[in-house]
Amino acid sequence: MLDYHIHPNFSIDADGEMEEFCQAALDAGLKEIAFTTHLDTDRVAEECYVNVRGQRVDISSSKWFEEYEISVRLLEDRYRDQNLRVLLGVELDCYPHVEDALPERFYSTDFDLIIGSVHLIDHIAISAHGRAEEAFRKYSIDALGEKYYSILMDSIDLEIFDVLAHIDLYRRYGELYYGESIHDLWQPYLNELAKKMLSKGVGFEVNTSSLRRGMQQPMPEERIIRALKNEGIELATVGSDAHSPHDVGKGIDKALDLLKSSGFSGPSIFRRRKATITQWSNLVKEKQN
Repeated sequence: MLDYHIHPNFSIDADGEMEEFCQAALDAGLKEIAFTTHLDTDRVAEECYVNVRGQRVDISSSKWFEEYEISVRLLEDRYRDQNLRVLLGVELDCYPHVEDALPERFYSTDFDLIIGSVHLIDHIAISAHGRAEEAFRKYSIDALGEKYYSILMDSIDLEIFDVLAHIDLYRRYGELYYGESIHDLWQPYLNELAKKMLSKGVGFEVNTSSLRRGMQQPMPEERIIRALKNEGIELATVGSDAHSPHDVGKGIDKALDLLKSSGFSGPSIFRRRKATITQWSNLVKEKQN
């Protein structure tokens, strides 16, 4: 059991110390977690800060990278004897020219996992209540799909992350604005998206945060999961997108069941940005132990 998308209170929209998340992971029966603090660098759209010991630190500062890496590695050592593997990760918010805004320390930090995600269209967060509609008003549903997936695929070409997070994030508020047709937005882009993912060795995550918001499907929804498998994608992880210890591991069983029923050989685990597929039989043994 694993949860590869967790935001401790280094992220300014998260609550809870890292050790609280680790304890919650143990309580949930998890064997591996990845801390994935937000790395937001679009200064037009966002507050580009992280929390370090109660102080807000600019995202470009090397100070927070050092503090963050040391904190995670100390917990990795501390929890190893309790059969919990703690990984160093980050969630990189992707937008046009993000590569020019990344802190220098980003490239020298020894991450286990880098998640790439698209939250912004025209510097507007489509994942945020009260802001998403501002972006949706500018685009027809077809234009939204073209805009979103072009950003997503251009980001893959940068070769700076390992896993795509919540591929159909636009669905969170898009259904309220566009209706049921939002569920088909991905179809014209699936083939090209999968080709890029395969060429760059990029996987995807099944993100369960939508289930806690009352939605019936994780992100991406089951049809996309199955379509990616049919296109040859084999690398897939699962993540709760927890922003508090209470949400660690929530929905992970369902996410794993969807991967299994869609034909995946098992979830991918990461070590220093190298992926290995864990067979379902091994995962079952872990759960029994």
